[in-house]
Amino acid sequence: MVASLLSDIQRRYAEEMYEEVRKRLSSIGDSFEFSPLITSADHAELMARRYRDWVDGGVVVVWSGGTDRMIYRVGREFGKPLLVYAHPGHNSLASVREAVAALRYDGVEVGVSYGDVPEVSEKVSPFISVLRAFVTLPGSRFAQIGEQEPWLLIRRSPETLRKRLGLEMVKIRWEEMFDIALKADAREVGEKIAWLKNTFGKVDRSDDDLEKAVRLYIGMRELVKKYSISSAAVEARDMLDLSLRDWGPYLGVALLSDDGIPSDYEGEHDAVITKLIIHRMVGRASFMANITRINESANTAVFSHCTVPISMIDPKASVLLSYYETDRTVAIRGKMREGETVTFARIGGKDLDKIFFGTGVIVNGDLGRKDLCRTQIEVKVNGKVRDIIDKALGNHTVVVYGDLREHFRLFSKFSSLEPIEIS
Repeated sequence: MVASLLSDIQRRYAEEMYEEVRKRLSSIGDSFEFSPLITSADHAELMARRYRDWVDGGVVVVWSGGTDRMIYRVGREFGKPLLVYAHPGHNSLASVREAVAALRYDGVEVGVSYGDVPEVSEKVSPFISVLRAFVTLPGSRFAQIGEQEPWLLIRRSPETLRKRLGLEMVKIRWEEMFDIALKADAREVGEKIAWLKNTFGKVDRSDDDLEKAVRLYIGMRELVKKYSISSAAVEARDMLDLSLRDWGPYLGVALLSDDGIPSDYEGEHDAVITKLIIHRMVGRASFMANITRINESANTAVFSHCTVPISMIDPKASVLLSYYETDRTVAIRGKMREGETVTFARIGGKDLDKIFFGTGVIVNGDLGRKDLCRTQIEVKVNGKVRDIIDKALGNHTVVVYGDLREHFRLFSKFSSLEPIEIS
């Protein structure tokens, strides 16, 4: 915390606030290291240098005005993601505005937050979540299992993923997954089938269909272990190969996502990477979908796809049924939670240099239309729904429960992405 102290009374108030801030931030977790109260520009620079080599990021809580140069010195010397937090008293906000403007003039980007002291843990929490993603993505292994589907026109090279996010792309032959699937332990397969039958309200597929879907899941899971995979884009080969029409990955990628390995089908890169970013930020599974309809008068959009993580749905109100395009294998018609706020997002751009996001509320968690993919939700969008089409970075868009706008704003700053916010 930084403070400009002109009297003993101010020092006492600042020290009391420091202790309260320390207590509240400690409630988020035990990952904080607290510097002493900073009261001069030289002290600020010293502390920035002391901590920059062994911490992942920093939060500067500003107690008063007259701290412009202290904030500026920290920003210039720290060299790590930094959030500056202003509160409503003692001209704190005035100093923050001046210092942040000067830092940005010098090409140093920082996040800014504002609120009373009791709000500090809530307001700082998104920064901590983003910092977690920012420092854990580099070195993570993103797998392409099989090939990308031919209708996907946007393709990423391993060099782009490494340069932009520090991800390592691992290409794995689809046949390797399939070979593991065929050899999967029959007892384990049977136990998973029994669990699925007990979990879902309706199962409209045969045991033979379920067995093949579960075997593919086991194949994916074993590849995750073998190659230390964090996320996977899986080819849906059954759509193009008639001999494999009963071997679809739709159930498997849902189960894998619930295992904490964000995954999906069609060999999609950008959307699955978005799923990984979300999981690293907030630890939640997410739903990759086509945007298939908009209603401008109601300001709603329909998101649909043939699979969804089971953790996101009411399984007793959901169905295991056939895949929409082939009417074979196993897909999920999931009932998602109505009345909940969701964030929709997708990373993209020519050089993976943009991120598209917005929020809305689910007004229908299961449309039940016959002409769309199996899981279908209608979302009332906050902002102009037409912008979802006009500002799109690609088809597949990721939906997650909760309002993550501030998370994506901060992530875009620290990852040098252009934010495209629907608002």
